[in-house]
Amino acid sequence: MDAKQQDGDRPDAWRRLEALACGLVLFMLSNAFIGPLLDPLQAGGEDMPLLRLMWLPVYGLILGLAVWRAPRVMRFWFPAIMFSLLIFWLFASASWSLDPGTTNRRALAAAFTTLFGLYFAASFDGRRMAEIIATTFLFLAIGGGLAAVVYPKMGVHHDVNAGDWRGLWYEKNQMGAMMVYGAMAAIAAILAGSPRRKQMVVTILLCAALIVMTKSKTSLVVLLMGLAGSMLLAAMRRGPATAVIVVWLGVTVVGVAVMTMWLAPELVFKALGKDPTLTGRTDIWAAVLRQSAKHPLTGYGYAVFWTLESHPAQWIRKETGWLVPTAHNGWLDILAQLGWIGVGLCALVLGGSLLVALFRHRAVQDGYWATLFLAIFLMTTFSESFILERNGIAWALACAAVARLLGPVWAPGVQPEKAARRPLFAAPPLTWSLAPPEAAPEIRTPAPARRPAFQPTFGKRAVSPFAA
Repeated sequence: MDAKQQDGDRPDAWRRLEALACGLVLFMLSNAFIGPLLDPLQAGGEDMPLLRLMWLPVYGLILGLAVWRAPRVMRFWFPAIMFSLLIFWLFASASWSLDPGTTNRRALAAAFTTLFGLYFAASFDGRRMAEIIATTFLFLAIGGGLAAVVYPKMGVHHDVNAGDWRGLWYEKNQMGAMMVYGAMAAIAAILAGSPRRKQMVVTILLCAALIVMTKSKTSLVVLLMGLAGSMLLAAMRRGPATAVIVVWLGVTVVGVAVMTMWLAPELVFKALGKDPTLTGRTDIWAAVLRQSAKHPLTGYGYAVFWTLESHPAQWIRKETGWLVPTAHNGWLDILAQLGWIGVGLCALVLGGSLLVALFRHRAVQDGYWATLFLAIFLMTTFSESFILERNGIAWALACAAVARLLGPVWAPGVQPEKAARRPLFAAPPLTWSLAPPEAAPEIRTPAPARRPAFQPTFGKRAVSPFAA
């Protein structure tokens, strides 16, 4: 192999290595194995010295990747500013936190999780990013299925949910959520024109099968909604008339769902297998609101409200009669930790990005992954505490979706790899044409041989003065 071939192969090899590193970070953020095998008490590695040390190499890898791709990350300056406001408020909450040391340490973990989402969106185009996510979750799905079949003591529930699969995670709903993320990424990769269509189809089918085995009705409903959303968004590309019909259908379905929830909520709860109190969640929400009212603007500090030493949490656990781990509502958790100011900042970043998606969902060219994932993420935050989740894949992917929607769009006709190498504030790429300018007189002179414009030859190799 000559020097020219080696130079041509090297970027592809580096990009594959970078994609592999991203897959490793995604695997760690999914908390697979950290749950039932290494952390049965669900401490998340934060209160266990050994597991806490496991995250240090991950943070180093994230920082190294972000520094390596600093020019690309700098192009996403607007979402970076939005994320910086959130992270600043996390660290600021240490000044009034119930446990300042814990708040600072966990805020640092949240900062690295957010940084990875920003880097991930800046480093890869939409199709490649969806492929990396889908491939990672394909391996997670295979591992989860094998754990349930080969080692059922870890991979299958043996308590109130006996027989339901949980794979590599604490419980079945976590596994169901992971499989939804994998299936949605595979669908987006197909819509974005991925050449790995067979692999993506296998990923979708395997993830859907595992969702059925978890018996998580919420995950199944979310998956069906994601499939429907992908089909509707893809259909809107067929023309204005189709777009109008799709919008009308969407508004009708949402209206019917809202009316059903308002007039006959028991039907919705029965379909989801829930009782009207959402398995006791409404009692927790009322108690959290009462405690949050004592510190409405600032909260009690990031990530310390639900510690065992927290007096507000002890009152809630006394009222409900059990060891409540979270509010089971992302917005109420943010209210308790960061107050209404924190809730407002999160709503600005997440809600504002979803509004922008109404106008940019096609421009980002990622198979509608960012739009659909952010919509699903926001829906699940009303029952799960995913917002500003440290060392969590849901928040990392939400940050990537926000960055794609608020960040720059690759210039049409220019490959992302080359477009990203342009310096910050560079002018848009010029479009060269062999046609003479309108103001210049037309001159036609016979030429013995035609050569590409601006490409004089030296020896056997053509050199362009505009080559990078």
